[in-house]
Amino acid sequence: MTTVPYADMPVMEIDLGRLVRNWQAVREHYTGTDLGAVVKCDAYGLGLEPVVATLSAQGCRQYWVLGYDEACRVRALAPDAEVFILSGLRGASAQDCLARRLIPVLNDLEEIAQARRAGALTVAVALDTGLGRLGLKPDAVERLKAQEWAPLRVRAWITQPASFSTPEDSARQSLHDRFLELIAPLPPAARCLAISASVFACPGHHLDMARVGSALYGVDTTPARTLPLLPVARVRAPVLQVADLPAGAEIGYDRQYRCPTPMRVATLCIGYAHGLPYALMNRGAVYFGPHRAPIVGGISMGLTSVDVSGLPDGLAAPGQWAEIFGEHQRLETLAALAGLPANALLSAAAAGCGRRYHAARPDRTPVSRLSESLP
Repeated sequence: MTTVPYADMPVMEIDLGRLVRNWQAVREHYTGTDLGAVVKCDAYGLGLEPVVATLSAQGCRQYWVLGYDEACRVRALAPDAEVFILSGLRGASAQDCLARRLIPVLNDLEEIAQARRAGALTVAVALDTGLGRLGLKPDAVERLKAQEWAPLRVRAWITQPASFSTPEDSARQSLHDRFLELIAPLPPAARCLAISASVFACPGHHLDMARVGSALYGVDTTPARTLPLLPVARVRAPVLQVADLPAGAEIGYDRQYRCPTPMRVATLCIGYAHGLPYALMNRGAVYFGPHRAPIVGGISMGLTSVDVSGLPDGLAAPGQWAEIFGEHQRLETLAALAGLPANALLSAAAAGCGRRYHAARPDRTPVSRLSESLP
């Protein structure tokens, strides 16, 4: 996907200055020792290289990725950082990790045995405390008590909360207690439980190490709380055509919408191939400045129609841009309307749109100038 937007494709604008501000906000709230950034899946689609470069300049020295290839990309950008691979040894051998000083997160007894054969490898170990995905189950943890760990060095014990939208729920305390109980007989190492939501809501979960992703990118995963975060990404789409349609005119395939009155309709260059959910057919809206323009008809592969009747002249015209989410409509609002988690919409839009970056100044404040020289 090209990083240079044109007038015939949607664009995601990424403000690295706001990324810096969010990192600082998280750091101010976190009371533990080590704060790391989750940059898996190309930094949630926002671009691993510019995100890691920006956070490294702010002092981040710990990164969490999904697989080996991303870990190698982070290592090239941050030679002295700790880089954790959440998928463990599935994408590379223990010897590969040892050679590149990468830290695999081991998820089962077989991986632990494989890592031990590699020699003095630094590892983390994941425990499943209720999510039912990766990590050692309680019976496997019980078997670890009698095992010899040498020559491995266990850097951290980690677990993933089974819910993040309600971090203050009583079940979260149960998770905390269960995690500490499981690791109590195991060799001493950093304890990693806190994620984005719990950094702000659950100081007792901070422990020794936290890994944050959503919060850095300005995604609020806790609807019950207002977090001190700024949206890092916004998506805009260009207007290709504006037409005045009579009452009774039909828009979209299979008569998806019929104009109840004469309407002015703008066709935008954005569709489900760019990450705009099909579920927004005849619901939701885009914005031209502060002016709301409802979606009418279906979401096609590359086009979407919106009602611009009554908008100021010239505001919705070919060559102008509509905001899909950003300043006037939050990502979380549009995602909820489509029945999606906010990060699902963010990553889908990032994969389908071109990218432009607002540069972060050395004084750590965001600037409005768009930089197309960044990756």
